[in-house]
Amino acid sequence: MAETGHPSPAAPAVAGADEAAADEFRDVIRCRSDEREDVQKKTFTKWINAQFAKFGRRYIEDIFNDFRDGRRLLELLECFTGQKLAKEKGSTRVHALNNVNKALQVLQRYNVDLVNIGSSDIVDGNHKLTLGLIWNIILHWQVKDVMKNIMAGLQQTNSEKILLSWVRQSTRNYPQVNVINFTSSWSDGLAFNALLHSHRPDLFDWNTVASQQSPVQRLDHAFSIARKHLGIEKLLDPEDVATACPDKKSILMYVTSLFQVLPQQVTMEAIREVEMLPRHSRVTTEEHIQVHHQQLFSQEITVSVPQRPAPSPQPRFKSYAYTQAVYVTSPDQKRRQVPPQVCQYCHFF
Repeated sequence: MAETGHPSPAAPAVAGADEAAADEFRDVIRCRSDEREDVQKKTFTKWINAQFAKFGRRYIEDIFNDFRDGRRLLELLECFTGQKLAKEKGSTRVHALNNVNKALQVLQRYNVDLVNIGSSDIVDGNHKLTLGLIWNIILHWQVKDVMKNIMAGLQQTNSEKILLSWVRQSTRNYPQVNVINFTSSWSDGLAFNALLHSHRPDLFDWNTVASQQSPVQRLDHAFSIARKHLGIEKLLDPEDVATACPDKKSILMYVTSLFQVLPQQVTMEAIREVEMLPRHSRVTTEEHIQVHHQQLFSQEITVSVPQRPAPSPQPRFKSYAYTQAVYVTSPDQKRRQVPPQVCQYCHFF
């Protein structure tokens, strides 16, 4: 029998297994965040090029590099403001900073949210903040601008709630469809097709699409129909949506495009229905992760550790990266499922 005060021989093995599990969980978070970034990069690039196409402007290829000198960013803002914006043509960092600063000043005049985004972030090609900047531009000119009239008429200020109310009102006669969010509710492709069919039943047979096709096929069908008959670019790739937790911003952007060209009636009854939908407690993701780790590894966290140089801090991700931590792409590009306890972070509405 082991003497009192000495650890059991099995303790190192248990600690090692739990540490490995913790490392795997962090890898899931990191890889899922990278996957989300890749999806947003593709979707936002397609959206930007769709705006440039309307004005005969040259397309961008890499959203992180092409905006670094500020000139293409100013061109994008010209599309929305109708103003001719002067650009410095030099190739130095100073010229780039001046161009981006001018773009940020224009955005400030239009009350676009620029919290924690500076000109050096864009010039340095910071992925996270570049995507954040583009999303704020989309949110202002694609989402809020498109919905401002109906929001004013309904005396509502939450564009996401109005959009969800519109979707639910449009698809209420489709029993296979129950849209409660802008992530997992769209994965199987039925919601997109139901939304189109509810307003344009002449375009396709609903039963054929609903009963015979796979999620990827249904998604491709909806995007193709919207492109051919409504003129909406295929901003989303079916494979990126047919996952447990597709990217919320990308879904919102595309659904707003549909809202822009389809009838926009929204009743107060539909809004009240959305307000009655169950919501998870408003707890930060960091707190959820801390609780999750404590539940899994609480037996081991009291072990003393010798003093050593502090390790590099793990990157911090915003809550949506965590909520999408359900699937992770392995080196051979095959998706493997994460333990069920992680899946709970996918369903926040």
